[in-house]
Amino acid sequence: MDSIYDFLKYYIPEKDVPELAKGFSTRKNIAKNELLLAPGISCDFLGFIIKGLFRVYFYDYEGKEITVWFSLEGMVITDMLAFYSDTKAQFYVQAIEDSEIIIITKEKLESSYAHYPSLIEFGRKFAEEAIVMLMERTLTLQTKTAEDRYKDLLEQPELLQRIPLKHLATYLGITDTSLSRIRRNIK
Repeated sequence: MDSIYDFLKYYIPEKDVPELAKGFSTRKNIAKNELLLAPGISCDFLGFIIKGLFRVYFYDYEGKEITVWFSLEGMVITDMLAFYSDTKAQFYVQAIEDSEIIIITKEKLESSYAHYPSLIEFGRKFAEEAIVMLMERTLTLQTKTAEDRYKDLLEQPELLQRIPLKHLATYLGITDTSLSRIRRNIK
């Protein structure tokens, strides 16, 4: 996806895109390893990724880091739980690479919905897609082996090349050592 316009056209009729795109007006550069969000911080925005790669993670009860999601160019990044429930962030959102996003605040998004009801379709479709991806991820974690989950990721080689192995291991729910063993066995 080349632009915010292409992203929005996926969700809403092209004639409605300019109105919603106007709300995405604040550009922000995030340096590699910088946190965009952390637990306890207000999360009142969606960030469209123009350039870069992010991960969403948290620490479990033992203090172990768990990566739950990766987002790259052409995708949106935020703490979905906080954004939709109007609470403070629960997750860390970190740039894995030097990144650039363009932001729309929740206030601007809801104002757009109020003034242009046809744009509500964006919110509905976007939320539905997020739920489907979350449920697919949950199902995969519960029904596939770590090796099978890794094999699924091999279908996205450009993404795998950009993610540090330590983050990939926590995403797969395994240790660095287990990931090394899986990679060795697959080659």
